[in-house]
Amino acid sequence: MSHVGVEATLTSGRTLKQGRAMELGKLGPEYLKEVSFCEMDKITLDALGLEEGDPVRIETLHGSVVVSCKLDRRAEPGVVFIPCGPYANAVVGPDTESTGMPDFKGVSAKLFAAKGEKVLDVKSLLKQMLEGA
Repeated sequence: MSHVGVEATLTSGRTLKQGRAMELGKLGPEYLKEVSFCEMDKITLDALGLEEGDPVRIETLHGSVVVSCKLDRRAEPGVVFIPCGPYANAVVGPDTESTGMPDFKGVSAKLFAAKGEKVLDVKSLLKQMLEGA
């Protein structure tokens, strides 16, 4: 793992493709494809020395997760997006401030190139989260 990271603001939300894939099953390959990535601008991608599809580690005060990176030409520098799902849940805090819903927007994060690391499938990620590894 690279020790050179990029500060970013993480946001998450529902996507149409994520919603469709969820209906097919949250442990299937379609769902994995639609929730296990992080979209970012070209400047952030270049600063990390990554190409689209490379693994990237996202770390917050609440945890870390490896996902693949995607270029979003409309993204603002320093703002990254992960679709709602177990990968976003791994790095978003559990506090709901009495609303019942965690804050999926504006999470301070640090991104690292994770070449050589694998994006876990959903079942393996959930097992890792439960075991605290």
